[in-house]
Amino acid sequence: MDILAQRIEELTEATYGHALVLFTSYRLMGEVHAMLQNRLPFPLLEAWRNGQQIIRLFKSLPNAVLFAAGPCWEGIDFPGDMVSLLVIARLPFPVPDPLSEAEQKQYPSLHDYIQTVVLPDMQRKLRQGFGRAIRTETDTCVVAILDQRAEKGQRYRNAVLEALPKCRITDNMEQVLHFVSSFCKLLHLV
Repeated sequence: MDILAQRIEELTEATYGHALVLFTSYRLMGEVHAMLQNRLPFPLLEAWRNGQQIIRLFKSLPNAVLFAAGPCWEGIDFPGDMVSLLVIARLPFPVPDPLSEAEQKQYPSLHDYIQTVVLPDMQRKLRQGFGRAIRTETDTCVVAILDQRAEKGQRYRNAVLEALPKCRITDNMEQVLHFVSSFCKLLHLV
């Protein structure tokens, strides 16, 4: 969790705020928010369930950072340059429940179930999250997926890349920070 907070801090400082950080867990969101609350020089907001008022506040502040989960993965529009950085803290895999456990029994193996149901569901939600920042061909945004399972050589790397539109990809933080600095200057965010 310390590394996650550190990466979020580095990225949001590079974009001077203007960031949406999506979590799959309210608990993790609250813990990382508490770690960064007094370390960022920008308004740091949390959208819990029914967080419409916080989302409106985020939209009205020029360089805020919004931590969100749940419904913020889909259906909420952040137009224009409102979001220069989208951070996906963890891949949005579905949470096992009794219904999914019963569904899993219909497949010959756990691997078949994951490939047929779990991965496509994660990819759909990942695309929806990606769409919070990139809505049109003219939108510019850094999308940082901080889940280690999406790193080069890791289990879900290809599934993540298949889910997202073609774009420049790097695992090098210095390259990311250079790109962010360049486009922030271009957009006059600094």
